[in-house]
Amino acid sequence: MKISNSKYGVILTTPGFIIIVGLVLFPLGMLFITSLLRYTPITTVRFTGIKNYRYILNDRLFWLSLKNTIFYAGGATTLTFCGGLAISLLLSKITKGSGIFRTLAMLSWAVPLVISGFIWRWIFNPNVGIFSDFLMRLGLISKPLPVFSNERLAMFACIVADSWVRIPFMTVFTLAGIESIPRELYDAAKVDGADCLSSFRFITLPLIKHMVLIGLLITSMISFRTIDVIFAMTGGGPGRATYVLSLYIIEQLWLRVDYGTGSAAGVIMLFLIASFSSFYVYLLVKKEK
Repeated sequence: MKISNSKYGVILTTPGFIIIVGLVLFPLGMLFITSLLRYTPITTVRFTGIKNYRYILNDRLFWLSLKNTIFYAGGATTLTFCGGLAISLLLSKITKGSGIFRTLAMLSWAVPLVISGFIWRWIFNPNVGIFSDFLMRLGLISKPLPVFSNERLAMFACIVADSWVRIPFMTVFTLAGIESIPRELYDAAKVDGADCLSSFRFITLPLIKHMVLIGLLITSMISFRTIDVIFAMTGGGPGRATYVLSLYIIEQLWLRVDYGTGSAAGVIMLFLIASFSSFYVYLLVKKEK
């Protein structure tokens, strides 16, 4: 059978399609079906339609968790992008020993998010952590900062811990884009009198936009649904200041033991992620055209 034959392509893709259906589409279908049921261990399972969705949309905790999730994902994505871009620009300028520096820059990527949460929880600890001690030695504060009893500081700490693990991932994407840019463009810009800032604005940033968008898409999707760092550092506190949508779903599934409501919350999260992901995909497709 010729390689150009469409039937040959169908035969080759069928096993992969079956795996995708079994591992992705089937669980998604079950999630959607469960979200339409009243499904608890102490009641009879029955169809309730969109009742679970109405309950969630009228629940104050859901909207609080959604607001915190948007702020958390936005902050983590922004910090990850800025940190990854800055490190990739520095690494692209290093010629001697670049392999060593690039390896060091990637080390935090290997740390699980839960471990990152515990590490940064110790760093931000007002009693034994080095963060408050460092600021006091610089004379910026007079007493330790109560990070985990302050709503804004607690969210900031979680964002830093999350970004610390994801910055190397963004660094890989942006560094690959930077190194794919022909050096002749920078030489021509230098001859025309362009400074470093102008070269970055008109050469580097436009030419790495594609890689940056892919990195932002993946980072924002993961940050939107993450729970590891928050669970390890604050558990949603203080006063639900870091109570995100993933914690809300766990609360429905494990504390209330309401699988129908928990599944409905999962469907809503899936819809929200698909919504803003489609915006990134639109920008990528538009750029290719």
